[in-house]
Amino acid sequence: MPTASVGAPITSASRGGPQAALASAPARDPIVRPSDAVPSAPALVVGRFEDLIALAAKKRDIGIKLALERDVRLVRCEDGRLEIRLEPSAAKTLVNDLARKISDWTGRRWMVVVSAEEGEATVKAQNDARQAELKVGVRADPLVQAVLARFPGAEIVDVRRAETIVPQGLPPGDAEEAGPEPQFDDDGSAFGARSDGDDL
Repeated sequence: MPTASVGAPITSASRGGPQAALASAPARDPIVRPSDAVPSAPALVVGRFEDLIALAAKKRDIGIKLALERDVRLVRCEDGRLEIRLEPSAAKTLVNDLARKISDWTGRRWMVVVSAEEGEATVKAQNDARQAELKVGVRADPLVQAVLARFPGAEIVDVRRAETIVPQGLPPGDAEEAGPEPQFDDDGSAFGARSDGDDL
C-alpha cells in the first residue's frame, strides 16, 4: 500500500535550491579594518600668541587677525589655551569665535578664557609705540630737522629701518652686490648733498 510522506509544500523558492537561499540572505556591511581608514591630519601645535596671529593671516581670516591685534590683551598663551583680557572695542562673540576657529584650524580643542589680569598692551598699541619712538629718533636728526624747517607743516608719516630697504629691481639677496652708493659732496643746502655733475 503506497504511503504518502508529509513535508513542506514545494514552492518556487524551494525549487531554486542554493541560489534561492543565497538570494534571501540579508546583505552584510563591509568589514572596515583600521589599516583601511584614512589617517587624520596631525593636530597643529601653537604655543605663541604671535603664531596665532600668523595662523589667522595664513587662513585669510582678516577679522580674527585684526581682533587679535586690536581687541585682545594677552595674559597667557600655551598650546590649547589662551588667556586674554578684552578691550572695550571687542565684539561680544569674540571669545566664542576665537575658540571655535582656532580649534578648527589646529585640529584640537582650544579654550579661550577671559582673565581678570590686566595683560600686555595690544599688538597694535605696541607697534604704535615702537613707531612713535622711531619717529622721535628721526626727528632729532639734524638733516631731518633742516627739511622740516624748510617745509613748515611737513610731517614724518612713516619710518623704516635702513636694512629693510632694497634698491628697486634687485631681489633681497642681491642688495649686497649692488656696490657702494654714489658719494656726494655737501653743498650746505637744506636739501642735503648734491652730486658734482648736477647743474642747479
